[in-house]
Amino acid sequence: MGSLLSRSPLAGAIVLVVVVFLVDLSLPLGVASAVPYTFAVLLALKARSPWAAPVIAAVCGVLTFAKMGIVPERGSTEMWKVITNRCLAIFAIGMTTLLGILRRQAEQRAHEHEASLAHLGRLSLLGQIAAGLAHELNQPLAAISLQADLANRFAEQCDSASPELTAALLEITQQSGRAADIIRSVRRLARRTEPKYETIPLNELVAFVVQLCDWQARRKGIQLLAHPSSDAPMWIGDRTQIEQVLLNLVQNAMDATTERPSTARIVTISVTRSDDAVRIRVRDSGTGVREPERLFQQFYTTKPDGMGLGLSLSRSLMEYQGGKLELIQTSADGSEFAMIFPRNSDEE
Repeated sequence: MGSLLSRSPLAGAIVLVVVVFLVDLSLPLGVASAVPYTFAVLLALKARSPWAAPVIAAVCGVLTFAKMGIVPERGSTEMWKVITNRCLAIFAIGMTTLLGILRRQAEQRAHEHEASLAHLGRLSLLGQIAAGLAHELNQPLAAISLQADLANRFAEQCDSASPELTAALLEITQQSGRAADIIRSVRRLARRTEPKYETIPLNELVAFVVQLCDWQARRKGIQLLAHPSSDAPMWIGDRTQIEQVLLNLVQNAMDATTERPSTARIVTISVTRSDDAVRIRVRDSGTGVREPERLFQQFYTTKPDGMGLGLSLSRSLMEYQGGKLELIQTSADGSEFAMIFPRNSDEE
């Protein structure tokens, strides 16, 4: 019997239902002999199917009242007592089922959160490794840039140097400098620092994030477009946190476009100004957001490898800075998010 219960809890629950029903038939109606059906429900809760416990509970409830019609009462037991005992048995079965389902759901959520935290730990370790690699790569890149610059100067002094060689050396110098800038940006984002409030040119911040994501966008065939504001709006806040929010929005937007053909993958970042606020808008040409009402909930994600922390954390960071993060619209043609900076905190 023990091996049967361990191998197939549902089969064990069915056997127990049959046993309890047969015992119940042999006892007077006034005896609350239907209460042991709760053990069958507890067994069914261990089954893989989420419907096993509700179905077993429903069968137990039907059998609890079916006995009243199968075996008429013998003796002097009053009917109201019989009905009360049967109702109490139904209540016990129902509460056992409800509490068991709630407990199983809580355990499932706990397992999901543990998996998310483990993933977060791996990402933290990866961030430390990336910061270390960025530090180690700085010197080789500086050496490449220096050597390319020296070679370019020698080529300029040599009459036989071709324009193609000079252009190639200049390209090496520029690209190594760009790589060094990106590595310094990664190190700054990975560095753990206390919030530091400063005046942030929002156009410059957008340009920085675009530069940081440009290589990834080109690798995925995505057009990453930036439309700065003409009047160069400012904002007083922590630059690293604002960059983190915008970087997360752009990464999400690029991920959302991967289902589109390469010619239709477009992410647009624009800075707009109105009477009440400055907005950084991030629009993608993806397929829209499912369940937008849950989008900012912790641990809710639409990505197979996501943790569901990015948007909820981004909204908290924006609110901490005195701003807002909102989903402006979503449809089958794409979604648009906005980082909103109220003008009463805006540095003119």
